[in-house]
Amino acid sequence: MKLIFDTRVLTHKTYTGVENYTKNILEHIKRHANINITKPKNKNKYFTHLWTHFILPFQKGNVLFCPANVAPIVISKNKKLVLTIHDVAFETHPKSFSTFFRLYYKFIIPLNIKRADKIITVSQSSKNEIKKYYPFAKEKIEVIYLGVEHSFKRLNIKKTKQILYVGSMNERKNFSNVLKAYTMLDSNEYTLLMVGKFASNFALDDATKILIATSESNPHIKFKSDVSNDELVKIYNESMLFIFPSFYEGFGLPVLEAMACGTPVVCSNTTSLPEVGGEAVVYCDPNNVNDIAEKIQIVLNDKKLQQEMIGKSLKRAKQFTWEKAAQEHMKIFEKVLKS
Repeated sequence: MKLIFDTRVLTHKTYTGVENYTKNILEHIKRHANINITKPKNKNKYFTHLWTHFILPFQKGNVLFCPANVAPIVISKNKKLVLTIHDVAFETHPKSFSTFFRLYYKFIIPLNIKRADKIITVSQSSKNEIKKYYPFAKEKIEVIYLGVEHSFKRLNIKKTKQILYVGSMNERKNFSNVLKAYTMLDSNEYTLLMVGKFASNFALDDATKILIATSESNPHIKFKSDVSNDELVKIYNESMLFIFPSFYEGFGLPVLEAMACGTPVVCSNTTSLPEVGGEAVVYCDPNNVNDIAEKIQIVLNDKKLQQEMIGKSLKRAKQFTWEKAAQEHMKIFEKVLKS
């Protein structure tokens, strides 16, 4: 087998879940397969998509793996195609995306699904969503959970009175309810650290913009961007609690990262997050700010509960490894080659 590995998204300046998945799966699959690693030479986002459709299909190999939602429109019949679709947020939360992006995905995704020999997705929740919008994909979908990088681990660092959020300024991530819930806590004993890409192009309504401006003037709320992995590991470890009340996730990698660092997690009871957190986290209703604030307060006020959550989180996080994910990918590549 000669595997063509599409690394288009590794040309991006900022890494999110899709880029981290691509990077880690590549790193581990290299140990098991003969790979033709290919990516565009020009980093312009429009060029990279043209490259996907007009250059990638002609790379040498008999199995093409596209790990980032999009594959070429046309591929020769003698090549097998395996495509990872992380979620269908462009269908469930269209306002989170530009008109161009949404229309492009609505056009390309069904074509890619029809051509693909196998579809990989990252949770049972995502599988159900893909089947809902594209019923003809049902027999092609396989679920492979993501892993957590070894660098995300518990350090010998003292916890500080800090509540942590990691994510983007995307309303789908529900960051605004994090800010609102924080102001409802009993006291200003804890600071709130918001880590992520906040200088973004996501469309925000006036009320949200006012909320952000008010929060930025609050001395107990801090915003931090451009954080390295090493710094993020330290931040997870020193935080008393990680809050992630996202409305919609394909997987929810920050939850797994926090768990691996031994940080108690409060997250949404929706989409994929219960699959990741299991019994190790405390769940909240992302639509109910009062419930978010109450669950945060419950964890912060109960030292015994915190220790129980830390123990369960460290144990559960060990179940999610990139090596295991890579081996499951290899089984799929070998299976489609024989089909």
